[in-house]
Amino acid sequence: MSVRCLLLLLLLNSLAVQADIYRWVDEQGRVQFSDRPPPQQPSETVELKPLNHYKQDETGRNEAGTPSGRDYRAEEQEDKARRKAQRLAQEREARQTQKRAAQCDKARYDLRMFSAQPYGSTSLEAMQRKRQRRDTLNERIKQYCR
Repeated sequence: MSVRCLLLLLLLNSLAVQADIYRWVDEQGRVQFSDRPPPQQPSETVELKPLNHYKQDETGRNEAGTPSGRDYRAEEQEDKARRKAQRLAQEREARQTQKRAAQCDKARYDLRMFSAQPYGSTSLEAMQRKRQRRDTLNERIKQYCR
């Protein structure tokens, strides 16, 4: 048990040790680095930057604190909404086309049935009513059958 405690203390102690690094120029003009200062020579202490560091880039952020780049989730939702609106418009147009085709077929059928009926009366009023009815049916064909 005491060996474990001693080992743990040694490990924790070794983490707290930080050695200074010294830099100097020797007699031949070469730059030297060491963890001990050179005897009887001027040297300077070197400050090392941490090896692992993270610095948050604040320039790419907007006021809300989110990245100011593209918001892919919002773009995807807008794209889905746009595609849905297009699909609904196409379906509505297809229903209108089908309805118009059915109305066209009915108008043509009504004109054929009307034209197949024999003249019942030869009076002027009856012939005018018949002509008005035929003109109305032809107008419906023009309206629905484009």
